[in-house]
Amino acid sequence: MASKFGLAGGIPERRVRPIWDAIDSRQFKNALKHVTSLLGKYPTSPYILALKALILERMGKSDEASTACLNAKELLYSDDSVLVDDLTLSTLQIVFERLNHLDLATSCYEHACGKFPNNLDLMMGLFNCYVREYSFVKQQQTAIKMYKVAGEERFLLWAVCSIQLQEKKSFIHM
Repeated sequence: MASKFGLAGGIPERRVRPIWDAIDSRQFKNALKHVTSLLGKYPTSPYILALKALILERMGKSDEASTACLNAKELLYSDDSVLVDDLTLSTLQIVFERLNHLDLATSCYEHACGKFPNNLDLMMGLFNCYVREYSFVKQQQTAIKMYKVAGEERFLLWAVCSIQLQEKKSFIHM
């Protein structure tokens, strides 16, 4: 869950661990209490808002979860000083997916990849968004970018698979 420096979405992991423990044990009211407390200390943290959205969604409060997600997304887009990391984006992606808004998760990853074009973790998240949306051409383009950044052959294989899926799709629609 933590990034390289013991931070979870830019927040010390020791502050976030009780939230995840409460979520894992399905104690959502307790998790919401912890996340509300952290929001008081980090009011402009997209990660904390994403966690709040995740908790609200698990509690069945879809409208409130959607609002929290959109607020986190807005923070990511509006403030260049805000940390954009894969943990924040993947948390948002989980909630957006459960709320049937895959397009919003994809736009978050696209924005992050635009800000940090050589970040392989973000590109892999974007690739996975395209997989969920069946965007085979964009999968291929992203896989080729990943190959250019990392030089790993597995990304060429991903690009080839995406091409094959495009061809299969066009064959089916004939």
